[in-house]
Amino acid sequence: MGLDPIGYKPWDGQRTEHGRRFLVVAESILRHKLRAKWFLAMLIIGTFLVHVMPLFILSMMPHKELEAEVMRDQMGGGLYFIFEVILVALVCSDLISEDMRSNSFILYVSRAMGVKGYLLGKWTGAMVTIGLFTLLPPLVLAIAVTATQSGSDYLGSLAVIGRTLIAGIWSAALLIPAGLAVSSLTRKRTYASVGTFMFFFGMMLVSGIFTGLSQDWSLLDPSQVLYQSHTVIYGLELTDSVNKALLGAMAFLLTVPPMALVYYRIMRKEAGK
Repeated sequence: MGLDPIGYKPWDGQRTEHGRRFLVVAESILRHKLRAKWFLAMLIIGTFLVHVMPLFILSMMPHKELEAEVMRDQMGGGLYFIFEVILVALVCSDLISEDMRSNSFILYVSRAMGVKGYLLGKWTGAMVTIGLFTLLPPLVLAIAVTATQSGSDYLGSLAVIGRTLIAGIWSAALLIPAGLAVSSLTRKRTYASVGTFMFFFGMMLVSGIFTGLSQDWSLLDPSQVLYQSHTVIYGLELTDSVNKALLGAMAFLLTVPPMALVYYRIMRKEAGK
């Protein structure tokens, strides 16, 4: 009977290069999340409230150029942070935990990919997915405001657009490591989702309690770290109350140690511990 009756077509392409196999994992994560109803619902609602409404308002208001302060406040506001935390919790909840539950991560960390490729694929997939909220809409907003400006200083506006690109990437990079870390500590994605949200909420709560004792405690709040780091990215001056060294330390603690924890957890699982 042959293969033609079942519609088989031989694949004449090349095998995925070893160094690029993490992109297959990242693409799979993006496609999976775009089919998830809760993620799509939060993405649409958040994009409308945080980005679309300001887009119409800022575009219609008289303005000479795109101002860095406007974009900093847009991407560092409380509503922006809340929706980003929700999306990070939804995206990262099953990235590691589901593989732990099914032991499917063994297939990933085999010689075909390895631990580093596995983590890079998960991180890249999460970054691209979260970037649908933290990066793409702000860029559209910045371009729309620039297109409707009345002034002639387009170079200044283009510089702000470039900083918006960096700020959008940094917004995702700051919160995703914690989401992946919590996901690596449990086999239930529900626990991981709630745990990620409570991690950020708990830090905000403790910060609010102790800020009265010292203003430095305000930087324990991840939303403040995000806002103040955006201030630096947009080339604006930090207030005297902001400890620059502490800001850098908190940015480091929210990114590097969580990823190191995920790496350690995967290495232990690979060794059967």
